[in-house]
Amino acid sequence: MMFKSHLSFGLLAYVLLFMNSIAIPFLGTLDRPGMTATVFFLIGLIIPDIDSPHSHVSRKVPILHSITNMFTRHRGFVHSIFTGVLVAIGIGFLLNLNNYDLAIAGWFFIGYLIHLSTDALTPHGVKPFAPFSPYTIRGPIRSGSTHEKIISLVVYSAALLLIARNFTTLL
Repeated sequence: MMFKSHLSFGLLAYVLLFMNSIAIPFLGTLDRPGMTATVFFLIGLIIPDIDSPHSHVSRKVPILHSITNMFTRHRGFVHSIFTGVLVAIGIGFLLNLNNYDLAIAGWFFIGYLIHLSTDALTPHGVKPFAPFSPYTIRGPIRSGSTHEKIISLVVYSAALLLIARNFTTLL
């Protein structure tokens, strides 16, 4: 999926989660996120593409792509739940050392999972259980295609409608 599609799906998920509290084991209840949690959500949403040389994040932070590229290929190890868990645990550890809310790591992980879910909609798919399983989840939407752009627009529109419908509740 393209950067804008990840953002569209991420916005819809964010709005849905913002309107409801959810509980994540070890991290507690994710209530309405503050600015820091929102930033970590967005980082989780875009960081898995650090392994792609043409991604938005790799072009902005090429040194991270160079380091990642030494260990994995695009949609390899970085595009797995295991990696998302490891990074979220690392973030949680650092947050705990500095007396920050651990739920921020939960918001990062949710963003990461949304990224993996949207990439699973493409024919290339993702191996969500790597390195433990070669199982791949694939979908029919070609990255960069007209279909992707239409679906992304529909998802984005749905998110905006939810925001407009619940505007006073979201404040």
